[in-house]
Amino acid sequence: MNKIVLITGATSGIGEACAKKFAAAGYNLIITGRRVERLQQLKINLEAEYPVKILPLPFDVQDSNRMATN
Repeated sequence: MNKIVLITGATSGIGEACAKKFAAAGYNLIITGRRVERLQQLKINLEAEYPVKILPLPFDVQDSNRMATN
């Protein structure tokens, strides 16, 4: 399977739960969120547990003019 899923708000709540479910199903992911550390940790955890590739993109989808820094 060579499918990619984009998940916004992946650092907590429904976004994080969706990331885990799609990774478990074998989907590669692009995950976004405001908290860089949480995105990186989610990437590490999911890639360690499942044979998937994760691209973390830290930003707030509500702010089109600014990238997140923390």
